[in-house]
Formats: sequence, C-alpha cells, structure tokens
Amino acid sequence: MSTVTSTPHRPLPFYRDKWIILLGVPVITAFEYYLTYNNIKFNWLFLYEFTSDCLKILVVWLSLRTTIVWLDKRYGWDIGLIKRLALQIPLSCLVGCTVLTVLVHLEYWLLRPYPVEHFFSFDLIIALIFLLLGNLIYISLYYYDCYRISLADKDALVQSLHQVKKQQLEVFTVRMGRREILIPYTDIYCFYSEEKETYLLTNEHKVFLTDQSLDRLESQLPGHLFFRANRQFIISLDVVSGFNSESHGKLAAQLRPCPKLPEQIIISRQKAPAFRSWMKR
Repeated sequence: MSTVTSTPHRPLPFYRDKWIILLGVPVITAFEYYLTYNNIKFNWLFLYEFTSDCLKILVVWLSLRTTIVWLDKRYGWDIGLIKRLALQIPLSCLVGCTVLTVLVHLEYWLLRPYPVEHFFSFDLIIALIFLLLGNLIYISLYYYDCYRISLADKDALVQSLHQVKKQQLEVFTVRMGRREILIPYTDIYCFYSEEKETYLLTNEHKVFLTDQSLDRLESQLPGHLFFRANRQFIISLDVVSGFNSESHGKLAAQLRPCPKLPEQIIISRQKAPAFRSWMKR
C-alpha cells in the first residue's frame, strides 16, 4: 500500500502534552475507580489497585499518543481533516482498547486472585469514552501547534519586512536623466560641494551629481555613518584613514587616496570633540 507523507515544508506537529498526561492519568484513574467500585476502603488493596490502574491508563495513553505520532509521519493532516479523523479515531481506539485488554487480563492472570468481571460490558466502554476524549485533546493540541507556527511565521514575515525596509533606508538615491540609481551607504565615500553643486563620491571613485545641498543632506544622513567635516565635505568612516592633532585644537583627517579628494581635511576646534567621538563608534 502506498503511503501519503506530510508535506516536507511543514514540520511534524509537536504535542505539548507533558502536563496533561501527568495530571490527566491520576484524574482519569480516580474517576474510573469511583465508577467501578461501590464500597471504597482506603487500605493497601486500594493503594495497589489505584497504582495498578494508573500504570495501565498511562500505558494506554502512551499507545494512543504513539499511534497519533505514527499517523503524523505517514498520513499527515494534509490529506484532509475528514480522512485523517477517519483513520485516527478508529485506529487509536482499537490500539488503546487492545493494549488495555492485554494488560488487564495479564494482571488478573498473574497477580489478582479473583476473575475478571464486567470488563467488556463496563470497563472497556469507559476506556473507549476516554480514548475518544484523548483524541479530542490531541486534535486540539494539533490546532494549537498550528496556531503557534502561524504566529512564528507571522513574526518571521514581519522581521523580513523590517529587514527589507531597513535595507531600503540604507541606500541613497541619485537621478541620472530618467533613471534612479540606488547607492548603498556603505559604498559612499563622501558628499562634497564644488562650484555651488553637490556631488556624491563612491568608494569606486565614481561621481554623481545630487540635487540636495550639504545642509539638507546633513539632516537626512545617518549620523553614525557620516560626519559634516566642514562647509565643503560630509565624509564617511570608510574614507578616513586616520587623523592628526593640529594647532589651536584643530584636527587633520587623513583621507584615502582618491583623485577627487584632497589628502586631508581640517576639522575645526568646535567640531573636533564630536569628530573624535564619531571615529570611536
């Protein structure tokens, strides 16, 4: 028989059922014990029977879980809700009832001195009801897992959009005729003013004319990447190779070799502290 596997793009369901099992087993045992026995006496026999029933219900629960996980691997929920439930509910109930039948009869055969009574007419019916309830629990856990995955996907999408937006904000746009050219900030050496025009210089020594003044650019460019050195230059970190102290508190910023740039730019005494802090970032 051919098998239908879950889509490889979706991980298998993860059932967060640890505490449900730890709390559910003793609760179900207590309820089953209350329905089964009329005259309950708290003695060693009660302790033995309650512990024994807890262990049997735990094994049945784990067999139910194992069946559902096995179905997840071979007949995932992508085959459709109706088909999946048509497979899961009968198979899990059959497995659970079979396991319980074997455990009960094995215990009575080896340990209990009295014969099995009312198992198929009463105990097995109660077990079947709880197996149906267990299926409902795992169906709910599956949809809860889907909900968590959808939230994670949504967060990932939001992060991706933020990243795209951030990348879009980290470029400078220049016009060449009808074309718009996007230049990443990391590729920009500096902006400089010459003959009342403002130019952009890249690290590949390409020059582009911009339609904004240095004053306007200073207010728009990110301060951690660019520094207004003087009236003629806005420089980036990449273009500065070092700096020296000059007289009267001034600084001389050494620039990387480029035909369009001088060897150094003088930083005024007023701007020197801000330039030193900027270089330390």
